[in-house]
Amino acid sequence: MSIKREFREVDPWNSEDASLKRRNLPHIQARGATYFATFRSNIVLPPAARDLVLAEIHACSGQSIDLDAAVVMPDHVHLIFRLLVAEDLSRILKLIKGRSARSINHLLMRQGRLWIEESFDHIIRYEAEREEKIDYVKQNPVAKGLVNRPEEYKWLVCRFL
Repeated sequence: MSIKREFREVDPWNSEDASLKRRNLPHIQARGATYFATFRSNIVLPPAARDLVLAEIHACSGQSIDLDAAVVMPDHVHLIFRLLVAEDLSRILKLIKGRSARSINHLLMRQGRLWIEESFDHIIRYEAEREEKIDYVKQNPVAKGLVNRPEEYKWLVCRFL
């Protein structure tokens, strides 16, 4: 049984429980926030590898994240979600990236780092911004010339398709 948490507007700069971590990019986390996250691959992901990434996202959906949308492109992944558990955002992204990297490296009989280490993440603050990001995720395969319509792309999951 999956628990769904609806979108709510969160201003991380005015959130009492917001936390900021910095590596090369800033990473802000706030309770109840909806995140737009992107991570990039060091290689071009063949279709079977994209299947594995999407399977890991599905494995987390309903368990640790409430997924609004995800797309697995040949060289990057976009996600829009909320955390369901009191978990660190970076830990959830590392979980998806780590499990999928092991599976893909095994599938492709390769070794080494698959994902660029640091992910980009952004707190979606307003409903209009969420709609814009969902449309961006849906249109990404179309914009890259992979399909004519979002519904044709096998590695797109969207609650609002």
